[in-house]
Amino acid sequence: MLDVSEQPQEPQFTPIDPENIYGTDESGFSEDEGVKIRVIGSRSKKLQHKQGGGNRENTTVIVTICADGTAPRPTVIFKVISLGHSKKGWTDGEIGVEWIKDFHEQTKGKANGCTRLLLVDGHNSHYTLGFLHFARAHRIHVLCYPAHGTHVYQGLDVVIFSPLKRYWTEEKERLFNTAHQHIKKSNFLAVYGRAHLRALTPENIKAAFAKTGVWPYNPNVVTTEMMAPSKETSSQGSLPVPEPSPVRALST
Repeated sequence: MLDVSEQPQEPQFTPIDPENIYGTDESGFSEDEGVKIRVIGSRSKKLQHKQGGGNRENTTVIVTICADGTAPRPTVIFKVISLGHSKKGWTDGEIGVEWIKDFHEQTKGKANGCTRLLLVDGHNSHYTLGFLHFARAHRIHVLCYPAHGTHVYQGLDVVIFSPLKRYWTEEKERLFNTAHQHIKKSNFLAVYGRAHLRALTPENIKAAFAKTGVWPYNPNVVTTEMMAPSKETSSQGSLPVPEPSPVRALST
């Protein structure tokens, strides 16, 4: 007679609450970057000029959002030469490990020992041994978006970054118009901070998770048509390929 108690038990999965579901992504900001704007000038002039600062350095900001409508402090990466830096101005493996340590410190209190879910893209800084070891040791599940699918699955790309870049441009223009200053390291945090607070409202953050079907969970949000290959970048062919010759063999 089979003892029911000895039968293998199905694993029990505990759902992760929205206050422990996070998404993170990075975006670059440069002095002259922003959305297109209209320039009004004299009708007689064919070219209209706008003064710029000439600074082409790229500053990376790692933005993190939570499904409950909150957002931890962003991480700003300047292009400098010092400890904890990035020579090229974007994330690398070393900074990735330091980032997840900071993420843990900011979110462990709210987690209160529960598992956290962290949604990331396929950047290699998210998959170093140090990054994954730290995540596993602190009950942080790292889940990667499918390749070439962040434009559909990544809430920051779908909802947040567009208004963030628009507000960044507005704040940058306001700085120049009121104080005649261009963006530099000494004022970047103040200008970006104002744009960040305007874009990352609780409503926008919740919409980022809802429109991508993460929370509330809704797999029907992403349709087959949304994941279809781009017609502009796709190509089709057929076999056999005709030879490049005006003479062709005919057969019945």
